[in-house]
Amino acid sequence: MSQSIEDYLERIYLFIKENNRPIKTTELAKLLNIKPSAVTNMAKKLHRLGYVNYEPYIGITLTEKGIEEAKKILDKHKTIKIFLVEFLGLDEKTASEEACKLEHALSDEILERLKIFMEKFKDKV
Repeated sequence: MSQSIEDYLERIYLFIKENNRPIKTTELAKLLNIKPSAVTNMAKKLHRLGYVNYEPYIGITLTEKGIEEAKKILDKHKTIKIFLVEFLGLDEKTASEEACKLEHALSDEILERLKIFMEKFKDKV
């Protein structure tokens, strides 16, 4: 999955969770700092891939598949951020920025190993 798709799913999920309603393409464009037409094109692509339901003038919602992927992305971000803060001593802001970069490159296998490592050594930090 591309970084762009992951970013969209993450933002859509967080918006819907916070606002309890579909996100409009203009709102998502503002959050991602891109043109609304680019959001519309991606919404159509995500719909074809089965990640979102997209209805023009109503907005975008996530399908079960989209929710599952968004939660995986957020879990990856959270795990990396915790590692960077608690194990490497980075401040919250820097850790969050770095986690955004790393979450797209980290495989599921490495993520699981990182979780095991963190659990094993959490009391020694």
